[in-house]
Amino acid sequence: MKRRWTKEEAWEFWNKNPWIVGCNWVPAETPGLSIWQGDTIEEILPSARKELALMQEVGFNTVRMRIDFNLWYHERDVYLDRVDRILDIMKEYGIKLMPVLFSDCVSFGKPADTSIPMPRGKGRWAVGYHGGRPNSPHVVPTGKPIGWVRWDEEDQRPICEQFIRDLARRFGKDDRIILWDIWNEPGNSKRGDMSIPYLKRAFEIAREEDVMQPLTAGVWTYPKNYGVDESLDVSPIQRVALDLSDIISFHNYENFEEVKNCVKALEKEGRPMANTEWLHRILGNTVEDQLPFYYEKKIGSTHWGLVAGHGQFYLPWEWLKAARPELDFTLWQHDIFREDHTPYDEKEIELFKKLCANK
Repeated sequence: MKRRWTKEEAWEFWNKNPWIVGCNWVPAETPGLSIWQGDTIEEILPSARKELALMQEVGFNTVRMRIDFNLWYHERDVYLDRVDRILDIMKEYGIKLMPVLFSDCVSFGKPADTSIPMPRGKGRWAVGYHGGRPNSPHVVPTGKPIGWVRWDEEDQRPICEQFIRDLARRFGKDDRIILWDIWNEPGNSKRGDMSIPYLKRAFEIAREEDVMQPLTAGVWTYPKNYGVDESLDVSPIQRVALDLSDIISFHNYENFEEVKNCVKALEKEGRPMANTEWLHRILGNTVEDQLPFYYEKKIGSTHWGLVAGHGQFYLPWEWLKAARPELDFTLWQHDIFREDHTPYDEKEIELFKKLCANK
């Protein structure tokens, strides 16, 4: 659609589709995006298929995943064909894709080389969340470094814009795509409002290409007492994201009371909602509390993680142990299946199956 959907159009879409439920998926064999790569896809697909079968068994219908900009830049048509193939494989298991195009949750500091490298191999990993990345976006540095995104380079903005156009022209009327997540966590990595013009432009281009699916960009951090004090609002860049989105999406890893307050505040937008990142058992953000809440309100749900693997998403964010030593770090943070595909918590899987069966 070439404009923002009306509230009525958003609700019509939401009510004619099943409850969106699934996960943020990084296949266990890789800490990153190498399922999209030509040199690794055949190696990863057998285990990825088994993970898709697990999703199907539980009752999931959606996965949220980053689409690899660098591969698109170097391979274009070949890469888009590969995305098409993966979408076909997902469809075999009843799964639709929520692609994420850009993100402000990035490494800190501008790299010395801002060229666009061609990804090779499955990536390196060490012990730690997100594969133990040495320059993790989950450890905020002291001093001046802020996160860098490719849009910051004026000469590369047209390339970023073409990325959106190519994806929209190929998949913008494809029912294997459920929702476009245009920008992950705008304002993160100490960027503040820097990405506002980029965020607006990205939505503008997607709408120029007349995609049939709804667009969103999720809010992710909130002032204290948000949802309790009605005068409070999110940061300016997140307000822009809300005002651009057809479907309201948000992230929340906090305890259940804070989640309910957040939902109460966002309900004022008058649009369907989806929590596109959640599940943090260490912080009291649990399947037992939240999944029934999202089901009852028909709030879309894609928690973080599936099978424990090289990404090590079951480990806590790197800074959390030092900041909150009183927490129980024997619990897994994310993921719902162990490496052998047995449940981390059988009761969680039973609850997923029960509610997904009713969707």
